[in-house]
Amino acid sequence: MNTKNIPVTVISGFLGAGKTTLVNHLLAQNAGMTIGVIVNEFGEVGIDGDLIVADDNPLIEIRNGCICCTVRTDLVAGVKALLARTDIKLARLIIETSGLADPAPVLQTFLADADLLRQVELESVVTLVDAANFHHQIHDGIANEQIAFADLIVLNKVDLMDAGQLSSLEDYLRSINPVATIICTNDAEVSNDMLLGVQRFSLPNLLAIEPGILEDEHDHEHDNSITSFAMESTLAIDAERFSRWTTQLTSQPAQNIMRMKGVLNFDGEARQFYFHSVHMLTEAKPGKRWANDAPRVTRLVVIGRNLDIDALQNGFLSCTHSIANHTYA
Repeated sequence: MNTKNIPVTVISGFLGAGKTTLVNHLLAQNAGMTIGVIVNEFGEVGIDGDLIVADDNPLIEIRNGCICCTVRTDLVAGVKALLARTDIKLARLIIETSGLADPAPVLQTFLADADLLRQVELESVVTLVDAANFHHQIHDGIANEQIAFADLIVLNKVDLMDAGQLSSLEDYLRSINPVATIICTNDAEVSNDMLLGVQRFSLPNLLAIEPGILEDEHDHEHDNSITSFAMESTLAIDAERFSRWTTQLTSQPAQNIMRMKGVLNFDGEARQFYFHSVHMLTEAKPGKRWANDAPRVTRLVVIGRNLDIDALQNGFLSCTHSIANHTYA
């Protein structure tokens, strides 16, 4: 690899697979190295930018759409903005795509832009697969595209599978992508040496999967039934009521709630709480303390099919101590 070019790692994976957790692990393992991070989210309100522990690393957040379509212009602009900064010396770039993004046009962006080709080089495409929930995603075209384009597959949450289930899932992954390396892990913990600094991306392999990728011929369609809805409140959230509400939501398959994530201001708690939900699995972990001079705002994003907006608003409202000071998007 040309050492003058900055290596780029694209991190893909379906909703809730553990992409942001993996990015945080990589940043923690590379303290002292300046890594530019670009994160894309599905929806108008960003959460992942708050969940990434970037410290002094430059971070750009792209919202409101799929990074593989109209937001591609923003992706190019974001990368070029990081490359143009004179106050930092970038060692590498990490691109975290939306869970609903097809990787092909993202790769196309780096292969077709002459300015980027002179400055950066694709090192690897890493796709996280949620072992515990992949049975919900196995028929989703985007989830399978993400696997097909991977150079490295991180099979996450394997502790929730038995040996037979895991073996069957690995066989399925290899049936889609027989050349990718597969790593099994929990909590998206992957050694830095396994992921960064290893040239895995191969243009011939990519052209075998998508022959027209250099000619902008990739066929990509969105599932228009999938939408996002964001809720915010400056009032404290009752932890017990919130737990009951989210448990009720995720236990009803008819709700079609695929993913929830948020930063929560629990009543009586000095720390932020980071909330994640993938289908029926939910988790809330304490994070950093709220700054004394910063407003405490709870922000929650729900992604799913045919969302009942009124029901979500009312349920969220029932978790707060008042009915004022709420916004919805």
